[in-house]
Amino acid sequence: MQRLLLCFCFVLFCSFVSAAEPVKHKLLLLDESRGQMLYVDQTASEKNWCIALEGGKAWGLQLTGDNRVLVAMPTQGGYREYDLTTQKVVREKFDKNRYGGAMSAIRLPDGRTVLACDRDGAGFFVFDEGDKEIAAWNFQKFIKIRQIRRTNRDTLLFGSNTDKIYETDLTGKILKETTLPDAQYIYQISELPNGNKLAAAGYGGFLAEIDKDNNAVKRWGGKPEPAGLLFYFMSQFQVLKNGNIVAATWTGHGADDSKKGQQVAEFAPDGKVVWTWHDPQLAGSIHGVIVLDDLDTKQFYNDAGN
Repeated sequence: MQRLLLCFCFVLFCSFVSAAEPVKHKLLLLDESRGQMLYVDQTASEKNWCIALEGGKAWGLQLTGDNRVLVAMPTQGGYREYDLTTQKVVREKFDKNRYGGAMSAIRLPDGRTVLACDRDGAGFFVFDEGDKEIAAWNFQKFIKIRQIRRTNRDTLLFGSNTDKIYETDLTGKILKETTLPDAQYIYQISELPNGNKLAAAGYGGFLAEIDKDNNAVKRWGGKPEPAGLLFYFMSQFQVLKNGNIVAATWTGHGADDSKKGQQVAEFAPDGKVVWTWHDPQLAGSIHGVIVLDDLDTKQFYNDAGN
């Protein structure tokens, strides 16, 4: 009986210790204010690395397979892929005059690349597998764009420096326009498996799930913030397999603005913040994040799931 009681107590103790263990992630990060890309392994910090970005800026992160990550580079004007194993450049397409202000680059499953730029309204360009431009159009509804995302219908979702969300085809034809109240500078919109959309509201400081009737049915974050948190600007996010959402919570253009508050936050489905990352000595304001914990970087990933 005594042995059984000891075993029971040991199991309880192990369960308590396991439940109390802090969340630790492996992160790929874009640091806007210090112009760098970082890998942060909270389980083994000796594996961390950092790349100083030429031109000082890169936007968006997409795993394109073969241990590569794709980013848009506004100063050089175009896009670039880095090898995550060697941290070397393995592919790039630049033309500063034509693709200057590049803010978002996404690879499609068929190998094409779509680039969106802050120029002439919002400039869109499509490239074939050999990086040859095969299509282009201007979207005149606004003059700024951040991230574009693909749906499984091969359409594009993106926001503006206002509270508007657009879905277009690959010629720029508007298929749907949505307003997200209280949003300002919408950063990213992704389609969820249930057909709803998840949007990062920029300076609104929140994430919102929008149903098919264009109603915001759920929010994460928002202002005023709980004590100890800062939701100045909500930028790139990722929905994890457990349903949690990890979002880059950008804090400003200054190199030391990261001191103001956490740089990345993780939200549970009920809205509770269950983890944050804050290391202002290592990095500035984070605007791009991918959690690599259980992802195979040899595989191609996009928000549409294929």
